[in-house]
Amino acid sequence: MNTTNLITRRSLDQLETDIISLSSHINSMEYEFLVLLREFDLRQGWKPYLFNNCAEWLNMKCGIAPGTAREKLRVANALFDLPQTSTAFQKGDLSYSKARALSRIATSTTEEHLLDFALKTTAASVDRHCMELRNVQRHTSTQDANRLHHNRYLSCSPHSDGSVTLSVELPKETAALVMKALEMAVPQLEARDVYESEEENAPCDLLKQQADALVELARSYLAGGNDNKSCTADHYQVTVHVDENALRGASDAESKSDLPIETVRRLCCDSSLVISADDDSGKTKDLSRKHRVVHPSLRRKLLSRDKGCRFPGCTHEKWLTAHHVVHWADGGETAAENLVMLCSKHHRLLHEGGFEIKPGASGQWHFRNASGMRNAVT
Repeated sequence: MNTTNLITRRSLDQLETDIISLSSHINSMEYEFLVLLREFDLRQGWKPYLFNNCAEWLNMKCGIAPGTAREKLRVANALFDLPQTSTAFQKGDLSYSKARALSRIATSTTEEHLLDFALKTTAASVDRHCMELRNVQRHTSTQDANRLHHNRYLSCSPHSDGSVTLSVELPKETAALVMKALEMAVPQLEARDVYESEEENAPCDLLKQQADALVELARSYLAGGNDNKSCTADHYQVTVHVDENALRGASDAESKSDLPIETVRRLCCDSSLVISADDDSGKTKDLSRKHRVVHPSLRRKLLSRDKGCRFPGCTHEKWLTAHHVVHWADGGETAAENLVMLCSKHHRLLHEGGFEIKPGASGQWHFRNASGMRNAVT
């Protein structure tokens, strides 16, 4: 290979300076592109081509994938209401990645503070920080949670060499459950000396361990290892961080959450809790002992009473969760009168799916959706 054009006579310092300078120029040009794109979309310049929207025009004329095109249009329109972000972007001080993250959460009152944060840290930190702030907004983040749930999939692609590729997309909290199960399965495989390498003392690759663990989980399930009627919280632990005031519906501009707040409230219905007190710098000052929201004795009473999922018409009797009709974060009691057993699907519907449950006369539960009463069960 001829390396003449790969290596120049520039010093590393000069090379670094040139890269940063060009990056700033790219930021400025990206901003100008979005400004032009916004105007083109507003004037519906894509209509003469008989496209359905501007994203389709971008896909055909600029070679931008539809999903990326829709996101660029969203950012372009959002920047119209963010003058300080637009100025920093136009000057090249702010990258598209940072501007995109800020456009998801910034308002006229929070823009200055968020922009100051973004200019001093990495794009990954800005993206994570903005997502945590967005998660606290119940209506918006619930829409996000439903979108992630709707987009979940698993595909199986066989190849001519005999191998198969499994591709999975899951919401973050569900993926954490899967990865925790794989992590717990690996020691069992190691104990059975599954990893006998052809090369003595050669370490087993982590990716291979996880693949073997997935097969072991499937084998265990088919062998009858799924026979359990208790709550899934008894068998795995996923750690989620959320500000207490956000959980109680009293969030402010600084409140953050790892997941959409309604998803967190669902997970907290029947889980283990550890309450921490943090100082202004985010360091933990005090940490409480872990305690279960619903004690095992109370869960046994609920299982005996409900005999399965209480959602009308549902016959599931396994992997049930104790749902707080009035959430404990809102002052609801963790008592049998305020708890109902639900399967994972219908528990999600009561938090992120627009359903609600109300107690009725004679011990009935009324399940309602947005259009009114769904059904009532005793």
